[in-house]
Amino acid sequence: MKTVGLIAFIAVLAIELIFMNALNSLNQGISQLSNINIFSQPKMSFFAEGNKLEVCINNPENFPVVVCSINGKEISLPSSAVIPAQTAENITLQVNNYHEFYSNIKNGDCTVFIKLHFLNVTVCTSETI
Repeated sequence: MKTVGLIAFIAVLAIELIFMNALNSLNQGISQLSNINIFSQPKMSFFAEGNKLEVCINNPENFPVVVCSINGKEISLPSSAVIPAQTAENITLQVNNYHEFYSNIKNGDCTVFIKLHFLNVTVCTSETI
């Protein structure tokens, strides 16, 4: 009977330790994600020329960032781009209808949706230009 009690105690103790370790790992992961301040002060610059729109994205962090998509009224990113750690890269966007795009900017109706991927996390944000 003592042996069964001892085995039950050890099993409960092991389960408790595993649960505490998993909970601790989860809390550490959430803490790390909440401490990432990537683009907390966005450094995105937009430059228009002809039917092309250039966006310069600054990645101040020590890991690469994948720009999965950039979409908006009359603009799109032809293919994803990788911004290496601690660099700034220019990305060329395609403007489908330059006159409509320019009109949207003048009217304050040009919101750009940006989808980024880093550290196995995908983040969507928007920027008004």
